[in-house]
Amino acid sequence: MIPQGGIRYLNPKITPTVQTMKFLTALKTALGLAPGCEKVNEFLADYVEGTLDEKTMAQFEEHMDMCKCCSHYMDQYRQTIDMTKQLDDIVVPAELAEHTMFFLRNSEAFSKDEG
Repeated sequence: MIPQGGIRYLNPKITPTVQTMKFLTALKTALGLAPGCEKVNEFLADYVEGTLDEKTMAQFEEHMDMCKCCSHYMDQYRQTIDMTKQLDDIVVPAELAEHTMFFLRNSEAFSKDEG
C-alpha cells in the first residue's frame, strides 16, 4: 500500500531513475492516486494563473516533471500566452466581418431552422 502523502524511499541517498519515476507516476495514475494527462491539461490555466491549491499544484508539477508530452504542451501554452500579449489590437475590415457573419447565419451548423 502506498502511504498517504506519496511514496517514501527507504534510503534517501538512493535517487530513483527517471524510468522508475515514470513507472511510479503511471502506476499512481492508474490507481487513481494522481491525475493523468487529460486531467492535468484541465489544470493548465489555473496553474499558470496560480490558483491551484497546494495538493493539486504538487500533483500537477510532479506530472509535468515526468511527462515529456505534457511539459512540451505547457511550454507551447506559455509561449502562446506570451505571443498574444505582444500583439497589437487587430482591426478587422468591415467587409470581412460582414462576410463572416453572413456565412455563419447561412451555415447549416449555425442554422436556427428546426425544420
